[in-house]
This record gives sequence, C-alpha cells and structure tokens, in this order.
Amino acid sequence: MYLPGNSEHWSGRVDSISDLDQFRFHQVVRCTDLNEMDGVEEIVLIGFESDEGVRRNNGRVGAAEGPDYFRSAIGNLCWQADEPGFLDVGNIFVEAENLEDAQAELGNAIQLMLSKNKTPFVIGGGHETAFGHFQGVLAYLHKIDKNSRIGILNIDAHFDLRPHNGISHSGSPFLQAHELARATGADLKYFVYGINPFNNTKTLFNKAEELGVGFCTNQEIFEEEDKSLEKLEAFIKSRTHIYLTVCLDVFEASIAPGVSAPAWNGIQFRHAKKVIELAKASGKLLSMDVCELNPGFDQDNRTARLAGMLFCELIKNESFREGSSM
Repeated sequence: MYLPGNSEHWSGRVDSISDLDQFRFHQVVRCTDLNEMDGVEEIVLIGFESDEGVRRNNGRVGAAEGPDYFRSAIGNLCWQADEPGFLDVGNIFVEAENLEDAQAELGNAIQLMLSKNKTPFVIGGGHETAFGHFQGVLAYLHKIDKNSRIGILNIDAHFDLRPHNGISHSGSPFLQAHELARATGADLKYFVYGINPFNNTKTLFNKAEELGVGFCTNQEIFEEEDKSLEKLEAFIKSRTHIYLTVCLDVFEASIAPGVSAPAWNGIQFRHAKKVIELAKASGKLLSMDVCELNPGFDQDNRTARLAGMLFCELIKNESFREGSSM
C-alpha cells in the first residue's frame, strides 16, 4: 500500500544547475522513502492515491490519479522559498478497495512525519484522505499533549458530515473525525470556510449545529470577507493546533474544473490564500492536505496548478509552527 518517492515524476525547464535563485520545483525536490527521513525540520509531500471514497459516495472517480498528476504539473514552477527544497516520500494507495486500511496507513505516515519535525502536505485523492490524515494528527497529539485542543479547518463547499454506517467515503471524513475524537477523549472543533448552502441539505446543517461546527458560507465571504476572517480567526485562537484541509471543489469551476464534485458560485484563490496566511501566522498549523484533484476532468492543468499554488502558500517563508525557524 506504499510506494516511495520517485524522481521520474518530476521534470521541467533548467535555467541553471548551480544557482538556487533560478531553480524550479523539479530541481529542489528530494525523493526518498518515508522510513528514511531524518529529524530535520522541513515540508514533506505525500500522495494518497484513492477515489474509493468518491466511488462509494457516487462521485466522479479519477482522483486516485491526482498525486502523480500534481507532481508532473508543478515541476516547472519557479522555486521562491529560501529553503533548499522539500521531500517527496511517494504515495500510499488503496489495495483491493480496502480504503480503511489505506487511511490507517496514511495516519501512521502522518504521525511519523510529525514526530520527525516534518510538516506534512498530502495531495489526494478524494476527501476520504482527510480521515486518514486526521488519524495521524490525533495519534501524534495524543502522545505529545493529551490536553491539546485540535482544530480542523476545512476550506470546502461541503460539510462532509454525512452518515457512513462504518464504511468510509468522501462525504463522511469529518463526522468520523468527531466520532474518533469522542471515543478517545480528544477536544476537537471543526470549522468550514466556503460552504455553499445549496450543496448541503438541511439535515447536514442540523448535524453541523449538533456538533458545534463553525462555518462561513460562500456568500458571506463574497459580501463580508473581513467579518468571515474575523470569525475564522476566533476559531483559530480557540485551538492549540490546526490541521488544514482543502477540497478543490470549493473553488469557482472556471479555475478548478478537474474535481470529483464540481461546485458552482465557488470562491477564488485569493480567498483561500488569506485563510492559509492566518493559519500559518498563528504558529499552530501542523499539516495540510489538498483533495479531489481529478485529472480526467481538468483543463490545461488549471486545477493541478491551483493545487500547486496552495502548496506554494504553505511553503512560503513565514513561520507557521510555534518554535519553527521556517
């Protein structure tokens, strides 16, 4: 269920072979095995090759091809960070439709990366990626600080709080996260930025109220973005650690056509950029993922490059973890 990083997935133009200021992503990435990481603080890319959760949720399959497509699409981006690069530790994949085992494997990988002072960036894969990711965050925090107050910050058009009957899918990760937190005694709060009311039933809004979920709708963001960001900032201040997840279907379809469940009246990149900046500035951001990249429906690599720009926002040089020198 795991394949190490492979440099063959990275390529692009070469302007210099020695001047870091002229390097592109394919020149600064270091591909390695997850189990060979050292303890140096840096960003680590890992893919989650899964659309099994999307299939179970009756969505458009194809997101399992997202991780390697992402790599091929962003290899030619120009490197702007001061750091010498980042790690690519390869992909975790679903074997014989066994999503639950793959999610557990992703959780183990996230826990390992965090324990090695890494900042994980996961590229999906359907949004079922998030439950595996959360398992790793929770396990890590349970070891270092059982009194931590975990915040899941989701930039998404959907709550993804749908019932699952014990079978994971792309519409259930955050209900499963709440259930796991309750079972382990963890303090979890959840906030969604970009909710489209017409993509969520009244039942889902009721479930969100029952769980104490905070949210801003797309219309609130369009009309009163400052107030939306204030609400979000209050959520971040109430938590000790933040796990940030982004579903690409939250964006306007013209800039993100290649998703599993296309939305309408979506937000723009600039809206998400401000959210990432707030999360990083808090010093509480542990890890991040970007989900639902579906190559079969993309146009001119637009969605993959949007995902790449979200990755770039994480990489930018501001400090984003307490005590970090990055």
